[in-house]
Amino acid sequence: MKKIYLFLSLTIMAYMGASCSLEETAYQADESYVKDADVAELLLQGVYKQLGSDGIYRHNLPFIFNLTTDEAKPEGSSLTAQRTEGCNAFTATSSYVQQTWQALYAAIYDANYFLEMMGRKMPEFTEDDQKKCELFIAEAKALRALLYFELVRWFGNVPLVLNTADSYKSAHEHKQADPTAVYEQIEKDLKDAIGILPYADEDNVRRSNSFRISKGGALGLLAKVYATWAGYPVLDESKWEDAANTAKQLVESGKHGLLPSFDTLWVNSASNKWDPKESLIELSYWSPLSTTESCGRVGNVNGVRVTQGALESGNHGHNVFYYLNPPFFTSWKDYEKDLRFGISYADYNYTKDGKKKYCIKTIDGVKNQQVSFLMAWLWKDQHKDWRENWRFEYSYRLTNGKWDTEIYVPASNYQVDNNYTNINWYVLRYADVLLLYAEALNEVNAGPTAEAYEALNMVRRRGFGQDVNTPSADADVSGLDYAGFQKAVRDERGWEMVGEGHRRQDLIRWGIYYETVMDTYVAYSAWYSTGQKYYLGGEYTIKGKHELLPIPQREVDLCGYKQNPGWN
Repeated sequence: MKKIYLFLSLTIMAYMGASCSLEETAYQADESYVKDADVAELLLQGVYKQLGSDGIYRHNLPFIFNLTTDEAKPEGSSLTAQRTEGCNAFTATSSYVQQTWQALYAAIYDANYFLEMMGRKMPEFTEDDQKKCELFIAEAKALRALLYFELVRWFGNVPLVLNTADSYKSAHEHKQADPTAVYEQIEKDLKDAIGILPYADEDNVRRSNSFRISKGGALGLLAKVYATWAGYPVLDESKWEDAANTAKQLVESGKHGLLPSFDTLWVNSASNKWDPKESLIELSYWSPLSTTESCGRVGNVNGVRVTQGALESGNHGHNVFYYLNPPFFTSWKDYEKDLRFGISYADYNYTKDGKKKYCIKTIDGVKNQQVSFLMAWLWKDQHKDWRENWRFEYSYRLTNGKWDTEIYVPASNYQVDNNYTNINWYVLRYADVLLLYAEALNEVNAGPTAEAYEALNMVRRRGFGQDVNTPSADADVSGLDYAGFQKAVRDERGWEMVGEGHRRQDLIRWGIYYETVMDTYVAYSAWYSTGQKYYLGGEYTIKGKHELLPIPQREVDLCGYKQNPGWN
């Protein structure tokens, strides 16, 4: 077992694959201990583990780099610490940018090594073990596709490294690939995986497929890849048809669906319950006895503020960095009937005195009245002065209720310290794919089809607390033209997946990122007279620049990579 850990540590030491830092002597791991599929499976788990690192899904991609949208912003009104990245005020020397680049290529290196090692070792295995390893190879390809998908959509022109030998080339040999070539490799890897992997409920080969990629996850990811490929900046609109057909295959398989209750998603993620009906790709951070890298930050940086020692938290608490924008919620259609509305935002925090609204004021002579976000938003015009005062409080204090640790996390699974939690992270849900399906059908047909309406309305019905398969006068939309349906889907993606790390990339692929940020900046003035100072991203976002992260300056200097537009 010590050798297994040594292998994982050595591959992590080689973490700067394709980053011009691998001119050292390559490490050669001892593979003599890899005698069967059980050991191979342990090594594959090392690739999964890297997805949960700070540079990828534990911190940077869903939280730090997904801020400054219409949906979210960093807390505060000044550029300090990670607010710089959250407000688009950083440079190509950002340590967070370098960390993400390194983490993605570290995981790609391990995936490449695993695939090569399987090619060498599988002929020695029994026939049954070879069947298992065929699935493991498919998983590794799907994981590599996911990693390259994040690289190409965040960084654009990136090196395409498909074997470990290329990781050790000298600096001048490393070349950036055209994004189309990267997308073509992603497509190939996912198609290979789809051809081998079973659906989660048909898997009788792997010991467990909990929190593992199956056919449904690979199909859903490929549909999302096509939709992104079709959008900005590549703009290959022929991929809309591929997106529609791939999503259709998943939808018509009948193997996945929406959970009956939206709330159940957050109960499950907080209690490490794997339900592959809706969860297509999910990271498990379940490690209740650990304070190390096995744990995550979900709920700690993007949930509800908890004072140390309050309620279920015991001796632990957390400050929240990921804040929501009030103007985003004031545009929420049918908020009174949509159950997701009340779940998705939190206008309160937890102190040693219990659950408290952020805004506590004197109203009509009565002291200590707790003012809700809705009161601050909807209060009558004759109390305009009060309303303005209340709105100030929610200009910088609205957080996300999906990861309210005091509601969803049982005491037995509470956060392990002030920095880490055991809450899982959804990378891809079936609802996401349904909305992509509706979007793609609208694009292919220059208007919504019956199937497009049904996909969109199923998501809305569940949001309204109704049966997803039963038409609803309250939830269903109808009678829209191409532009109207496009807007409906874009709005719905925001309302369904607020805070889940998708919004910035959605706005980018739609080609409206800068415009949306500027609209939000203006909307803050309408919300509160000096509200713009709490949305600093509006001052620093530049069109044609912030649609991509910069290539890390270290890589530009060492490898001679071409820097992304605006970042020189």
